[in-house]
Amino acid sequence: MQVNRRAFMGGVTLAAGLVSSAQAKTRKSGGAGAQAKALSTLQDCMDQHCADWGLPGMTACMVDSNGFTGFATSGLADVDKKIAVGPDHLFQVGSITKMMASLAAWSLIDEGKLSPDTRLAELMPELIVRGGEDITLQHLLNHNSGLPNGAPLFLDGGLWTGSKPGTYWAYSNTGYKIAGKIIERIDGRLFPEALEARVLRPLGMDQSVGALRKIDRPRYAQGYEPALFDRPHMRPGPLTAAPWVDYDGASGCVAATAGDMAIFLRFLIGLAGGKGGAVFSDETAARFMADPAAAPGWSEDARYGNGIAHINENDRPYLHHTGGMVSFSSSLHVDPAAGVACFASSNIHYAHAYRPRDVSLLGCELLRAAQEGTSFPEAKPSRPVVENPEQFTGLYTAESGDSFEIIATDGGVALRRDGGAAKMQPVGDNYFACADKVFEITGLEFETDDDAVVRVWAGNVEYLAESSAGYLPVVKELQALEGLYDSDDRWALPTRVYARGTRLSAKSANWGSMLDRADNGDWRPEGDEESAEWVRFDNIVNGKAERVVGSGEVSYRRFS
Repeated sequence: MQVNRRAFMGGVTLAAGLVSSAQAKTRKSGGAGAQAKALSTLQDCMDQHCADWGLPGMTACMVDSNGFTGFATSGLADVDKKIAVGPDHLFQVGSITKMMASLAAWSLIDEGKLSPDTRLAELMPELIVRGGEDITLQHLLNHNSGLPNGAPLFLDGGLWTGSKPGTYWAYSNTGYKIAGKIIERIDGRLFPEALEARVLRPLGMDQSVGALRKIDRPRYAQGYEPALFDRPHMRPGPLTAAPWVDYDGASGCVAATAGDMAIFLRFLIGLAGGKGGAVFSDETAARFMADPAAAPGWSEDARYGNGIAHINENDRPYLHHTGGMVSFSSSLHVDPAAGVACFASSNIHYAHAYRPRDVSLLGCELLRAAQEGTSFPEAKPSRPVVENPEQFTGLYTAESGDSFEIIATDGGVALRRDGGAAKMQPVGDNYFACADKVFEITGLEFETDDDAVVRVWAGNVEYLAESSAGYLPVVKELQALEGLYDSDDRWALPTRVYARGTRLSAKSANWGSMLDRADNGDWRPEGDEESAEWVRFDNIVNGKAERVVGSGEVSYRRFS
C-alpha cells in the first residue's frame, strides 16, 4: 500500500590527456590540480557513504562550464562476483527521467505540435478524471494537476483530483505517466523511442536507454534491496539482490552511464542560461525555465517546473532532482551561477531510504571552491545523527507496566531495558529503527508536543512519559483494520497499520503517515485536506479487513 510517495567511456568523448588513478576509481579530462583534488575528495565521500550506509556501490560524475569532466566510482556493481563499479555500467536514474520527459514534450511545443496550455481532456479524451476538466499539460509537468501520486491510469470510475488544478503542489508519478502517453500520441512513436529520438540521441547520450528492458540487463550494475522489507532496518544492514522490473513510463524509465550523465549535466548548465542546444530553440529554452510553480511539498521555498526542482542550499540556488527505483537511487545538482554540476547514483533500492543528495551537492560545492581558489567544504556526516538526543531521553511506561529507558549516546540515542542497551537509528521524523528484539519490527515513534515527548509508540502499544497523563482508549472497530498489508507489486512496500486511539497509523520500512477518517468513511493522510490520496479497507472476514486500497493500489492482509 502506498499513500504518498517521492565512467568515463559511456557516450562521451574526452579530450586528450585523460588521467586515471592506479585504482581506476577516478578519471578526468580538463581542469587543473584543484579540480583533480575536488574529484578525489568526492570519491572519498562516496567511499564513506558506501561504508556508513552499507551501499553496494556508487557512480558519479562532475562537470564545469570550463571544460572539466570528472568521474568517480566506489564499491561493487556485483557483490557476489566482486565486480567493481565501472565506466560502462548502466544505472537507472529514476525520476530524473522527468527532466528528460519534459524536454521531449517541449521539443514538440517548439515544433508547434503541442501547447503547454492544452487541456488533458482534449489531449486524452478517453481518460476519465473527476474534477480534472481544467488540467493542462503544464500542470502535469509541474506536479500541480491535483492528481494522486501513484494511482493506475485506468480504474473503474476513472481518476480523480484532490484540488483545483494549478492551486496545490503534490508530486504525481501518475501525472508524468499521462504526459508520456501524450508525447507518444503526438510524436507517433512509443514514449521510450520518442525520448531517445528527441532528447537522448541529439544530446549525444548514445549509451543511455529510454526504457528498462530485461534484454539490456547485462549492461547494468546489479541492484540490491534490504533483506527484510517488513520493518525499519538498521543501516548498514543485510542486503539481497533486487529483482529486475521492466518499465517504460515517463515517470522514471531512463538508465544511463556516468559518461552520458556528464553530457546531460553540461546541457543543463546551458539550459539554465537559455540555451536549448540540440533539443529545441533558445527561445523555447527560456520559456522552459521561466515559470516554475511554488512547490512547498518539496521544501519550504522550492519551486518546480518541467521536471526540475529549483531549490536553495546554503543560500545558493540549484537545479535538482532525485530518483528512487526498485534497485537504484540517484541525485543531481546543478549550480547555474557557478556553472558546475554533479550526478551520483547507487545500486540500492529506494526502501533503503537513501538518496545521494549530499554527494551530488558536495560535488558542486567542491568544483565551485576549485574555481574560486577557496578552501574545500567538509562533507556532511554520512552516519545518521540525532540532532537533539536529550529530547528523547527518559523513562517510558506502557499501561501493562512494561517500560524502557531512552538514553543519550555519542551522536544518538539507545534503548535500555532488562539490563542491556540496544542501538537505535533515525529512519524518519521522530521514528527510529531499534535493535532490541521486542521492537525490531515496530520500531519506536516519538510523539511530541512543543518539542517535548509525551508518548512513544511501538506499533499499537503506547508508552507514556507520564502515566498520569492517561492512556488513549482502545477502539475495537479500528483493531479490525490493524495488520500487515502487502502485494506482489515490486514497487510497493509491506505496510503495517496500527490503531492508535481513535486514529490509524500506516508504517513501512521508510515512510509513515497518520490517517484521519474522512466524511465518506475512507481514510486520508493527516492534515492534508487537498491531497488526492485516500485509503479504504474492505472485505471483512473473521472480524478483520482482508484488503486495503490506497489511491487505487491494492494490498492484502498477510501474516496478521
